[in-house]
Amino acid sequence: MEMREIEAFLEVARELHFGRAAERLRVSPPRVSQAVRALERRVGAPLFERTTRRVRLTPLGERLRAELAPAHERMERALTDAREGNGTKVLRVGVATSLPAAVVDARIQAFAGTRPRCAVVRSAHPNTEPQRWADDWPVDVFVGWLPSDPASIEARGLRVGRAWRREDRAALLATGHPLGRHVMIDAEELAEHDVLYPSSMPTDLADLWIPPATPGGVPLRRVPRHRSASLEEAIVLVAQGDVIHLTVASVRPDNPHVVTVPVSGLPPVICAPVWPAATESALIREFAGSPAPDAS
Repeated sequence: MEMREIEAFLEVARELHFGRAAERLRVSPPRVSQAVRALERRVGAPLFERTTRRVRLTPLGERLRAELAPAHERMERALTDAREGNGTKVLRVGVATSLPAAVVDARIQAFAGTRPRCAVVRSAHPNTEPQRWADDWPVDVFVGWLPSDPASIEARGLRVGRAWRREDRAALLATGHPLGRHVMIDAEELAEHDVLYPSSMPTDLADLWIPPATPGGVPLRRVPRHRSASLEEAIVLVAQGDVIHLTVASVRPDNPHVVTVPVSGLPPVICAPVWPAATESALIREFAGSPAPDAS
């Protein structure tokens, strides 16, 4: 197998979307499709089920991902070790899949301009993934969406850098949903509909994203339908027509059956870098744009 085929397959398996996989790999979507098809010819069977509404792994694709992902990670780690042995520092940056690529691209380019001997290795993860990493973070710093008051995040032994971006909340809905034609949704209106709830997150953090009640005190009908924490799965669930996914205004799914509608009445969220306090370094602070802890 060629490395480009493996990387294309793993990225599509992670994103469940050929366009976003191409964006992460910085190549065109046709090149990703060609690489995946070449790999499918090698194994003699489809690795993905493709329809106009979704992309998902076949059982064979699931098995191949389970075999290839750890091997690819070991290879990346070996390259990282080689770079560090050659005097080149490496900064592993995780990026939320729901974050506009340009937000982090600009920061990485600016950082690279001041740190030519530092290689930035970028990877994509669901926004909720850091809450499950505990003491075993696969990246040095993660950039994603956080509550506008990150005290609850910092209470878990994490550091939060300065906000790079602030965004209002929005809802993903099917085009045929009762609220799908609204120009703006009042948070109180959410109480009349099912709202996806990220049950894989700790309850206190999940409640920051999907509050138990509206600002007026009416309980929300929160439904834990997720099997994973990915935005891609949420879009698929929303497209089925009867559930809402609360997100941020910049999320614009490439799906003709799903729309993004702003929501008023909920606190905004911030885009900010976050990392474990135990592994904090000057390199991380420099990338995050944060001062040293003892700085005035």
